[in-house]
Amino acid sequence: VVMTGLGCICAIGNTADDVWRSAREGRSGLAEVVGVPSDKLLRKVVGQVKGYDPADHFTETERAIIDRFSLLALTATEEAIADSGLDIDEDLGRRTAVILGSGVGGLTTLDESFLRLYGGGPQRVHPFTVPKMMMNAAASQVSMRHGIKGPAYCIASACSSSNHAIGTAFSMIRQGQVEAAIAGGSEAVVTLGGLKAWEALRVMAPDTCRPFSADRKGMILGEGAGIIVLESLERARARGA
Repeated sequence: VVMTGLGCICAIGNTADDVWRSAREGRSGLAEVVGVPSDKLLRKVVGQVKGYDPADHFTETERAIIDRFSLLALTATEEAIADSGLDIDEDLGRRTAVILGSGVGGLTTLDESFLRLYGGGPQRVHPFTVPKMMMNAAASQVSMRHGIKGPAYCIASACSSSNHAIGTAFSMIRQGQVEAAIAGGSEAVVTLGGLKAWEALRVMAPDTCRPFSADRKGMILGEGAGIIVLESLERARARGA
């Protein structure tokens, strides 16, 4: 099993190349939160995606019915498939899997819905609230957009969700269940409700994330997506990948 495509968007870059360059140069993407009332937060530092406008990638209708964690997954998937050069036709679509991971899912949709209901706004929510917030939404959106009709589902195992998704996709190809797979994961938890929930655990750092330092102070929440294209070695060689 080989990896033939890579896509990424996160706090230190909006493409895989940007992320790799930032990592090599030691650039941090952590900064004070934007778009959330920081006066209500005890911990204000997060890892948000910067310079990314979903309107550059999706129509107004699509943005209305797809949560941010799914939009990020779709964006990274587009890059990964383009990077791989894989042509997902009708035949390959039936033999390709989409296995994505997420620890929380559509928290942005959930947060906005609660704010509307409990904040004195209209006592109704968007009709697509359920398919937007479901944890498998990103995998479903990717499969629909690219005509993939093989296995498509989400794995949720907290911070290891994406690793487990990649491992599962790898095993499916090695066992001959599918010939190719879109794997990885996405998260978008930078909302007031999300940040306050993690604050309540008392595990959030006030400044930065340094897990291997003696003076570490906790974790930092962020958002983003990382997607890879996996194929059998035989298929990859046959198409000159």
